[in-house]
Amino acid sequence: MVYKNIVGISCSCLSFVLLLTGLLSDFWFVSFGSDLFHTGLWQNCTKNICHKVTEKGYIEATRALLIWSTSLLMFAMLFSCLALINKRIGNITASLVAASIECSTAIFLLIGMSVYTAETCYTVMNSSYNYQWSFYLCWTSNVTVIVAAIFHLLAHKSLHLPGYESM
Repeated sequence: MVYKNIVGISCSCLSFVLLLTGLLSDFWFVSFGSDLFHTGLWQNCTKNICHKVTEKGYIEATRALLIWSTSLLMFAMLFSCLALINKRIGNITASLVAASIECSTAIFLLIGMSVYTAETCYTVMNSSYNYQWSFYLCWTSNVTVIVAAIFHLLAHKSLHLPGYESM
């Protein structure tokens, strides 16, 4: 049971680092053509001259959903730490709460990344633009947060809680 919580908190922390790095960096979308262009959610850079991203609806939606996911993930990490010391209220364990929050995080992150991908995939398929490492870090973060949720749920299931025998 302890190793499941350790794997869960490790995946939560890894997911947090990946998500925060991807969210704050400027290499979501890159063109290696003559103008050497790269952009993120916050600024566009051409030949080392950066400007704030002109407000687009899908960029704002992606930002909001990823910031919300990051906030939820911080709470999940808190409950992951509480799971290591076996905190619970009745049959509700910290592992179960962490798994629930991580599932919510994964859903918001999936929606945010899907919005960005749906709005930019046409450009990637029909030009010299490509997705870059920041974009992939956020997708990888979604996978690791799902793994964390699974391990926290397994840790909850492996606990012997009073009252389950009668159910």
